[in-house]
Amino acid sequence: MTNYQSIQSTENHGSKYRLHNSPMTKHQPSYPSAPIGYRATTMSPVNRNQNTASIPPLMSESNLYQPKSPTVLTPVAHQQNHYQNKTPVLSSPAIRRRLNDSSESQQSQQYKKHRSNDDLRTSLNSKQLVNNTLLNPPQNNNPILVNQQQYMVNNHFPLAHLKRAVSNNLPYFYLKFDDDLTMDKVPSSAKIIHELNQFFYNKWVPSFKGFTVCSLIGKNRFKIGTNDKADYSKLISTQWPGTIDDKIVELIKPNHYPDCFSFVVRHIPVNIPNEHLVKYIYQVFKSAVKFTEIKHYKNNSQSTKDFLFTITDIIEYYTALDLKRIDIGNQLLPLTQFRTSYKLTYCTKCWRVGHMRYECNEPTKCRICLDKYEENVKHRCQGSPKCAQCDKDHWSLDNKCEIIRQYRQDLKSAVEAAVTNGKLQRISTRDIKKPFINKVEDFPVLVHSTQEQIPPAWNIQKKENIELLNELQKINGSMNGIRDDIETLGKKLIEENDKRLAQDKLIHQQQQNIVLVINQFQIIIKSLTEALPELDNKVKKKIEKQVKTLTDIGKKISSNEVIIHSKEQTSPHQIQTNTEITSSTTTDIGRGNENEKLNMSIETINND
Repeated sequence: MTNYQSIQSTENHGSKYRLHNSPMTKHQPSYPSAPIGYRATTMSPVNRNQNTASIPPLMSESNLYQPKSPTVLTPVAHQQNHYQNKTPVLSSPAIRRRLNDSSESQQSQQYKKHRSNDDLRTSLNSKQLVNNTLLNPPQNNNPILVNQQQYMVNNHFPLAHLKRAVSNNLPYFYLKFDDDLTMDKVPSSAKIIHELNQFFYNKWVPSFKGFTVCSLIGKNRFKIGTNDKADYSKLISTQWPGTIDDKIVELIKPNHYPDCFSFVVRHIPVNIPNEHLVKYIYQVFKSAVKFTEIKHYKNNSQSTKDFLFTITDIIEYYTALDLKRIDIGNQLLPLTQFRTSYKLTYCTKCWRVGHMRYECNEPTKCRICLDKYEENVKHRCQGSPKCAQCDKDHWSLDNKCEIIRQYRQDLKSAVEAAVTNGKLQRISTRDIKKPFINKVEDFPVLVHSTQEQIPPAWNIQKKENIELLNELQKINGSMNGIRDDIETLGKKLIEENDKRLAQDKLIHQQQQNIVLVINQFQIIIKSLTEALPELDNKVKKKIEKQVKTLTDIGKKISSNEVIIHSKEQTSPHQIQTNTEITSSTTTDIGRGNENEKLNMSIETINND
């Protein structure tokens, strides 16, 4: 099975799936050299009482429009292009023969040898359908429809359609600003993506990869997206900023997880109920949601089944990628990543396949009933679906349509051909190998004293190398121990330095308090001397002498504070050198002498 094998929905918004390339599925034979109408009718049983589905007229002339993008041809395209390059004469009866009925193509003749009457009727109806389309082209010369009909005849796809088929983009986030803001006041896309990248980068540094697209899609409405699964999982569950460029913004998050987060449990026994499967899966992955059984309609008698679920947690998602197995009912069953079906290229205006909306010139139609929308008139759908491909009563992109089924098969063949030719490349996941780090404690040397090892003569040099490596490992281990001791010693020195700085700050505060006390004493003594005029002159002189002594002490303390403060600013959090330690000891000694002088002066005051 290829990496692009997928499970396609058989209903709209699929809860039921069908596996195309499963070995349990038996496809009916298809003829690659036959035109689209022929292969479409031979895929399903033919009802004799029912008219065969016809291909709608989608073009006027087959060679008016040439696609600008490169195209990838299926194996039949070379033979059919040779025929198409010849200008057909629409009135000639030769146009009614099969497109590949030539002398160069002998493979188609092999299918005509043994066919039943039903196959003959189907072949004739298919020829008539293709001939009617070629002989009765519509009058609308739309180059897009010409391109679509060219696909129907030549069976080729532009490379852009093939890239879209295998792409798997994550859903977008939508930002809505106030409708009252004019275009001049609405922030630009570059401003929005810059502010959001800065916000989430500061929040999740350095794991956030950033947004990859931001564009205006309406009035004051932007879409913004990322291509990283881990970022998408975080963005959908986190809080976004409420304002961007000082403008209030409303965030609209996706209401679902994409299929790239889904996994499939394979080969589950049919006798296990789905309720038990949900419990088994939920025991392993707590964030599992959207449990769905995959239906295989081609083979209902199989003994196993497949079960689909989605993981919303990014950690459990990567764990599931590494496990590749899951325990279900005492059995280890394979757990594989879900591969989505190929995306169709269709128009949301006319709902036909083969082109996009911006390429279509037709008016916009209802998705269900295909009625045209009228301006300033509210559309009321009739409710009955109608197919834009075959005009039957089903949705335009439903798998019930034979043209859609054939389009899917041709698209699959074109993708496989593009991969084979090198037009498309599959991305192969590579396991990141971590570098090996050899540690002595992880692999200790085993010493057996009882066993005598006698190395051979040619292994002497190898033994010497091993001994040298062991000695180097021992030296490396001892160096690591010395480095650890140096780091611990440095931490202790830093702690001691911090303690010393704290003590210096405390002494500094005490000195400031002493200066304040001296100033208060001076004020009190001065006020007392002025209040007592009857004191003798001798007493006044003694008091003035003591006041002068206190003033000198306060000046010396203030000068010492300035020196200590300057040293604290030069080395607040550094390890002191020997010279700095000696200088600090000298300052401490000087500070002690000043304290002794202060004590002596206080004693003299008391003696007096």
